[in-house]
Amino acid sequence: MITVQPKNNWPLAGSLVLILLVFALVLYQHTALYLISLWSQLEIGEYAHGYLVLAISIYLIFSHRQELSALSPRPEYRALFIVVGASMLWMVSALVDVEMLQALALLLLIFALVWSTLGNQAIRLLAFPILFIVFAIPVWFPLSPVLQNITADVVFSAIRLLSIPAFRQDNLIMLPAGTLSIEEACSGLRYLLAALTLGTLYAYMNYSSIRARLLVVLIAASLAVLANMLRVFIVVYLGYTTDMQHPLVNDHLTLGWYLFAGLTAILFFADIWLHKRRAPALSTAPPDPSMPNINSHMYSHRRYFLFVATAGVMIATAPAVVHLASVQMAAAAATSAPQLPQQAGGWRPVLVSNDDWSPLYHGAVSQQQSYQKGDHKIAFYMGYYPAQKQGAELINDLNRIGTKDKWRAVYPLPRLHDMDGRPVLEQVLENGAKQQRLLWYWYNVAGTVTTNKYEAKVLQVLGLLAGRPWGFVAAVAVDYNDDIDIARQLIKDFMLSTEKPMEKEIERVTASH
Repeated sequence: MITVQPKNNWPLAGSLVLILLVFALVLYQHTALYLISLWSQLEIGEYAHGYLVLAISIYLIFSHRQELSALSPRPEYRALFIVVGASMLWMVSALVDVEMLQALALLLLIFALVWSTLGNQAIRLLAFPILFIVFAIPVWFPLSPVLQNITADVVFSAIRLLSIPAFRQDNLIMLPAGTLSIEEACSGLRYLLAALTLGTLYAYMNYSSIRARLLVVLIAASLAVLANMLRVFIVVYLGYTTDMQHPLVNDHLTLGWYLFAGLTAILFFADIWLHKRRAPALSTAPPDPSMPNINSHMYSHRRYFLFVATAGVMIATAPAVVHLASVQMAAAAATSAPQLPQQAGGWRPVLVSNDDWSPLYHGAVSQQQSYQKGDHKIAFYMGYYPAQKQGAELINDLNRIGTKDKWRAVYPLPRLHDMDGRPVLEQVLENGAKQQRLLWYWYNVAGTVTTNKYEAKVLQVLGLLAGRPWGFVAAVAVDYNDDIDIARQLIKDFMLSTEKPMEKEIERVTASH
């Protein structure tokens, strides 16, 4: 029996997918450079393993070369919808400067380009190696505060069970000899990422069942979280028993890695001891040439080039839109900033020369003024953004409502406060002289007040679409001694007095945008 061998499209398909990938990396180079910078933070970054993950991904792709050579690639048109979706996700993320989502969108775009150019059979082999890179992309940052709170809850409950005298305020655990703060760096995100990366790779290479793979990943992740909780508990316990003098109280990162390595080794040897049935994740035997290959029919070079050109136009659209938007925002940034209110509700501007409170909002047009009513004084700050761009944006981790070297935040996280149905964020600042200052602040994006950073990003997108790219942060602060309720009442009075004048001023300035 004579069998017809499929046409070898690999030289053409391989060249075209490589061209598309290079083209995409050039157009989206800002995101690619962001990942390189993130992976290069070898000492302090949670993603310093990025180059290793990339190397493993390349190795896994190379290991499937024999199976891939037996296939005949052809374009998959349905995957173009993912190309469009990934490009749109990147475009929106770039407009609101969320680099985490830009990186995720770039990975999805690479996945979709490979799928659309090489076809369904090839992507079944390449899906895991490509998507494995997600463990080197900072989409895991939102887990950090969640893990932080869970760790604080569990550790505090454990020390109370041991009858250790302690008091908790948010993520601060106060012992008789001192206070320990469970920061986001103590959340265990690094251990969780390491466990997910190693656990997923181990499950992929040693198990064929989806259920078994998920079980291995779940156990590995659970042990990583447990190791971090145990680490924090040990530090707190040693802090109590040694009056905060034990070396691990100040240097406890290495302890976590020892615990993580120990639990990982136990899991690994337990898996060997139980003699779990393993099967290769994917068959390495080449397909029988007598069997039909759904991708084996010939595909003309002309149609292949037309398909790739269409994909190229799709991935070029998003960067073009972002560029045009940046030009428009640059023009909007040339407009004037709102003027702070004058003589409102009995509050009059006064000159205060010794106030060292100065919020830091990068790229904002910052204005600050002190007001007085009777014997009471209030400080008002506004950071105005006519338009936002990378590095000059309202919601940015580098922005600070207090000056860390002079005014320290008392609350680990700002508290949500209700002012007659209007939400504001409340924080208490303290300086070196133990003077306390109550602070209320909020965001206004395209005319909508919010206290939620994620909602502010969504409002930024809607504002751009509506031609309202502006936004600002407003903060009111007042010094107080004992009665915080009096300070709140003063801030409330100032806000109600200046609300209408500020709204009119904002309307005047933004009308020219």
